Amino acid sequence: MQTGIGWIDFSSEHRDRVRSVLDLLSVKGVVDELGIGIIRDAFSDTMFPGITTIQTRPKYFLIVPRILHAYEQLPAQRRRKMSVAEYLHQEEVACRIHLAKRYKFREGLGIIGITFGDRTDRSVMRPASSVYWNGLCQFRIVRSESTLRDYDRKYSGHKPANSLLLQETKKDRGDDFDAGDPQLAPCAKLPKTSGNWRKDLSITLLPDEAIWLRTQIATAKPDTLLGRLMSDPAALEQIALLDEKASFATFRDLPCIQNLADAKIQRVVHLATDFWQLLRGAHVRYNVLLNEMYNEEGLAECQEMWDEWLSEMSGFEWAVWETEEVWQLVTELDRKPHARTRRFVDGWIDAVRNGLSNKHLNELVRRQEIANKGTRARLKRKSKDVSVDRWFGFSRLDYRLPQIRQMAGDIVRAEQGAANPDAGL
Repeated sequence: MQTGIGWIDFSSEHRDRVRSVLDLLSVKGVVDELGIGIIRDAFSDTMFPGITTIQTRPKYFLIVPRILHAYEQLPAQRRRKMSVAEYLHQEEVACRIHLAKRYKFREGLGIIGITFGDRTDRSVMRPASSVYWNGLCQFRIVRSESTLRDYDRKYSGHKPANSLLLQETKKDRGDDFDAGDPQLAPCAKLPKTSGNWRKDLSITLLPDEAIWLRTQIATAKPDTLLGRLMSDPAALEQIALLDEKASFATFRDLPCIQNLADAKIQRVVHLATDFWQLLRGAHVRYNVLLNEMYNEEGLAECQEMWDEWLSEMSGFEWAVWETEEVWQLVTELDRKPHARTRRFVDGWIDAVRNGLSNKHLNELVRRQEIANKGTRARLKRKSKDVSVDRWFGFSRLDYRLPQIRQMAGDIVRAEQGAANPDAGL
């Protein structure tokens, strides 16, 4: 008998949240066993707003709005018969098929839905328009604060005046981008392309597209780490040269980060790095406990990791650490971690700082896993149904660094004329 999950679709926001959870669960090793994901996301959103872990290539920041522009240019009769959502679906499938054929159905290039090949009867659960929508709005490429579903409801069937397609400032239109003429589908003016953009479509950025996207993000998010990096081509070059497995600590040590003029932004980067250094120990301890219960063969390796972590922590700079800064950052983003998570994080950090026993640390981890997972907790009681042959929980926090590295690489290659559209690189 097959099992599955379902949900009642009360709103587009609810649906998107569920889909985001499903996206995370589909990636091995990212289940949040100890409940610190909300803190990780607060750091990520502060440093890299508009970026998500399921984004693949920055080219989609241009593909989606180009489809929206194409919808605006449809004859009125056709727009009345086809909604924005229907047109997006149709064109995204067409773009996927075009890219799949261009790159001979090769995976690994970040083409969303490549595994569906040239099929039209099946498509991805999260198309590019959904995956990139928040970023498109955050970077003011799409001038809307609506969800994609609400945008579809508001603008389906309408055509804007061409004069209103030009870029506008928030001051020009007030705080509500969607206020005013209901016929306005507010998209920024995109860089021009020669010929038919669909026919020539590649997954790589063109030089003009790279400059435009970098400038657009820098202008929209000037007071964030992402905005500062996008305004500095030299910084992007440093990031593009990072190894694909580089840790966030390696990123922090780059000259472009160490030399940031904004001390507040630099402090957030260091705080994020130190937070994971502290909480990594809790995840190592969790796996020590699991292997003690279920897999004696794996215990020695986990214990070795624990000893290594303790050695690393001997040099931790407690003098510059302040846990309250983490909660201030979380509060600024209106995130609401469960009280038990706050108690766990505070308790763990205090216990490590004060050198409390492994027995005390074990109890902190055990209580948190049971509180966080309920009946699914592996540490609640020994069960024959539990198999421990791999790592459980976070093994590292990258704070969306892989996506930033990909974006930096694509932009740098395009601007330097080194991109290879035929190879998708």
